[in-house]
Amino acid sequence: MKTTKMVLFFITLISFCACKKDPKGEKNNYTTIKNSAAAAECLAPANWFTMVNNTRQTPPPNEGPTSVFANNATVTNCDFHQWSWQKFLFLTNEVNGKPSFMTTMIQVNAAGQRLDPSNGIVLTDTAQASSTTDILKTPNYPSGVPKSTTVYYSIFMDKLLYGTMLKYGPIAKNDPTKVKDITFPVGSLELKTSWIDASVLKDPSSYFITQGVINGVKTNVALLGMHVVGVVQNHPEFVWATFEHENLAPAYDWSKATPTTDAPVTSTVDYPFFNKNSTATVTNITSGNGIYTDVFSVYKYGVPVEKAMKGSFNVQLYMDTSQNGSENFNNIRTINQSVKKQLTGIWNNYFYNGSLWINTAGYNTTQSQAALLDSLSYDLSNSAPGKLTRGSTAAYNITMETYVQVGFNPSSIHANTVSNLVNCFSCHNTSDNSNNSPLFISHVFTGYVESLQGLNRKQIKQEHVDEIMDQHKMRLKLR
Repeated sequence: MKTTKMVLFFITLISFCACKKDPKGEKNNYTTIKNSAAAAECLAPANWFTMVNNTRQTPPPNEGPTSVFANNATVTNCDFHQWSWQKFLFLTNEVNGKPSFMTTMIQVNAAGQRLDPSNGIVLTDTAQASSTTDILKTPNYPSGVPKSTTVYYSIFMDKLLYGTMLKYGPIAKNDPTKVKDITFPVGSLELKTSWIDASVLKDPSSYFITQGVINGVKTNVALLGMHVVGVVQNHPEFVWATFEHENLAPAYDWSKATPTTDAPVTSTVDYPFFNKNSTATVTNITSGNGIYTDVFSVYKYGVPVEKAMKGSFNVQLYMDTSQNGSENFNNIRTINQSVKKQLTGIWNNYFYNGSLWINTAGYNTTQSQAALLDSLSYDLSNSAPGKLTRGSTAAYNITMETYVQVGFNPSSIHANTVSNLVNCFSCHNTSDNSNNSPLFISHVFTGYVESLQGLNRKQIKQEHVDEIMDQHKMRLKLR
């Protein structure tokens, strides 16, 4: 009996103190005392990395009626993460010397207008979704070398999503109620990508670099991040997956934070978006504050955590949300590790930072799922316990949602709660003023409709920002 008790004691102690490694060799500071049970690994199948003539040939994921997503009773958290990674790998298969997303997809602007990328990826947009003034730049180094420059964004659609937009946009312009129950079909895909002038990177060798046209000027551009947003069976809300280049900015040090104080962010090395001579606080990642650099990542893999006192111990816990944080974190961590071991080439320098979707169990038809999304409207992002968001409930990309990682108007990091969490659905939901439709989840569709109504691109951007803030105020009243 004494031996059994001793074994149980050491198992408990190990569970409490364990620090696993992520793909970059960092400690997993998200291990918590309330989620210490061992979890199964989420792995990347070997056939994703099949090489033919020295070129990777990742097959496309199965997304339709014969896929794992067709059965809401058996689909798992890992299934969504596997779809996310496989889709990214499929999109980066080399086709005629370029990743397939550049050769098979259509580049559009935020108004849904088709662009001509024959001279390179067209780059003019700099503002993030949260505000017209939320712009990300590289640091102003004392030496002036490399020079500070701005992050640019591009949007790609597949032919299915693009055709659906062209079909229903004019209908939504004339009478939005006629598209209330319309969804984008399974297989629809949208990408948002972030780029920077490759010449400002101290070491561009680990980035995918291609020809771009920044405000009409040809230059080599480096890929920083990518949102992979696709519709699979039973999920007309899209699965929102995000990928980043490794080590773009430092991570917030939760070990130095307390339940009542934030930890200032410093670094002993330069990052592309952080000067080692700087000290950053929550103001550096707050929307509309006019600070464009020296930013940092708060929630690893988009999994929210918090600090609390347990007796005399200052401990770190997964925040109570609608998704089991331990399961989600572990699945992302292990699939990243699995890919890292098998992937070769330039894309091995990018990692998966999580994805978000809705639990549609019990809603077994497209019509009922559309009605669900419409009913949730601007509260689609609600991640309180018992709600329907799944995956990374604080999903973000450091280059695209830089300034809303802990909400729209945070006063601190330590005081952030589930009611203030921001994720993809905080901005992308079915609400368009007083009308609801799953089509409005795509900002490009909304922008296309507004362009048909006569708005220019600047007005469209301001409309999006105004609506996001109005929705945020309404969400706060509900929660």
